[in-house]
Amino acid sequence: MNWAAIVGSAVATYLTRSLPFALTMRPRLPAAASRYFEALPVAIIAALVGPAVVAPGGALTHGAEPLAAAAVVAMVVWRRSLLAGVIAGVAAVALLRLV
Repeated sequence: MNWAAIVGSAVATYLTRSLPFALTMRPRLPAAASRYFEALPVAIIAALVGPAVVAPGGALTHGAEPLAAAAVVAMVVWRRSLLAGVIAGVAAVALLRLV
């Protein structure tokens, strides 16, 4: 039973990691799929950050997260780089939590 779980996990991990490479190695993706893959990183980051910034009632949370989210938005608009935004967000949260 343990081996079945290990092999199943290995297969699932391999498929999830290799599927993006297999899809992008095709010479041309349909336009809808291309737009989807371009928007996917932004959607994932928004889904991870959103619950930390907005409380279930729709109000902003208190603490470092809303200010860090504003810093991330400003950095991404300024630099046009998601990596720069993530780095700015991590640095902002770390510094604001020290204060």
